[in-house]
Amino acid sequence: MHAIHIAPHSITFTDYQAIHQLQQRQRYPGQAAPKPVTSDYWRKKGQLWIGSVASMGAAYWGLGPGKWLAAAIVVTMFTGLGLTHQWFEYRRAFRQHAQSQPATGFELTADTVIIRQGSHCRTVRWQDFYSIQHVSDWLLLYTSVEHCYYLNLQQVQPPNTAADVLGLLPKSIPAE
Repeated sequence: MHAIHIAPHSITFTDYQAIHQLQQRQRYPGQAAPKPVTSDYWRKKGQLWIGSVASMGAAYWGLGPGKWLAAAIVVTMFTGLGLTHQWFEYRRAFRQHAQSQPATGFELTADTVIIRQGSHCRTVRWQDFYSIQHVSDWLLLYTSVEHCYYLNLQQVQPPNTAADVLGLLPKSIPAE
């Protein structure tokens, strides 16, 4: 069988975030996985407003007219800090991935994946990957727990298709 080529591509922050949110929902299917602050912004803002008003009302009734404002400010500050921290964690993880040398192309065969990075070439056998996951239009090839190559299945070069790539996966890897 001939090699399947995937054109060079890069992953955007939006794609990165969507992939990891989908993985989180797959990992915990029975639970409502928390969304980061950047998704569904207006709904989250409304929930924060309602929560803040309820907190201020409870603080007013419980603490009296003199101390409720200080309690409301502290609660609002910690809520804002928590949501900001969550957003920065996604950005930090995305920047760390972007700083690693991006692959400039992939060549897939029945036994191996050839990863081109600039003038270097790395050959990895399918069974040597730590994990392989098919998420939406992406194939995630984990070489370790901390490093992953993102293959955009929409970038498969003709005459091949994404189905041809998924057909190369080892049988132990579930394809969607």
